[in-house]
Amino acid sequence: MTKVVHLLGEQDAVYLAIADRLERAGATFSQNIEDADLIIAVGRISLTTSEIDIAIIPAKEKNPNAKLIFRVHDILVPQQVNGWGSKILSDWVDWVKDGSESNPPEDVEARHWVHIRDATDAITQISLSEADIAAEVIDLAGRRAWSSDAVLDEMKLLWRRYNDSLHLTHTVESLTNVPSPASQQFEGEISRPNLAPLHDAMVATGREEGWRPLTAMRVGLMELFAHSQGE
Repeated sequence: MTKVVHLLGEQDAVYLAIADRLERAGATFSQNIEDADLIIAVGRISLTTSEIDIAIIPAKEKNPNAKLIFRVHDILVPQQVNGWGSKILSDWVDWVKDGSESNPPEDVEARHWVHIRDATDAITQISLSEADIAAEVIDLAGRRAWSSDAVLDEMKLLWRRYNDSLHLTHTVESLTNVPSPASQQFEGEISRPNLAPLHDAMVATGREEGWRPLTAMRVGLMELFAHSQGE
């Protein structure tokens, strides 16, 4: 059954990605709240005229009044977007491209980065499902922790290879299969958001493997550079 959705929020890259994924999953949109099966709010939003069915918020925002809340941590969005905790990635991209000798913008904590495609897939599947979801708040993040150093090293490797290809300056060393710095598992201590409600909700809505992001970190970083070149 196709659901009619009334979508609220600032139309940034996260909002547009969610809207696109909902539409591709068969949802239709209504400008009138009264005609909607679901009222979905993205980002910071206040609504006093009607109750929100689903709220999708950055992790540090205060929980709104909604039947189901997706609290999104460490989302990787290729386009620059403010308020979702991903600006540090854009800052690092600029720093790497500038070839700065100074210290990079700091981000001392390791992050559980999750690509926007994986996030919107999960949000859409759960939101449009008829399954009973036990949780009222679902934390959404990647399963693995990535240190700042590993992500920066990967960015520098990708940017160097891009420039070598552009200027035909590849060497035997640059073309060898150098392991990705970001492929190394973070071994420090950091608290990961509780992903059990997300995993259980994915299983309940028909995905046997539960929560298993598919987009590799390297792919997301390459997309960051691609979008930065076009801006």
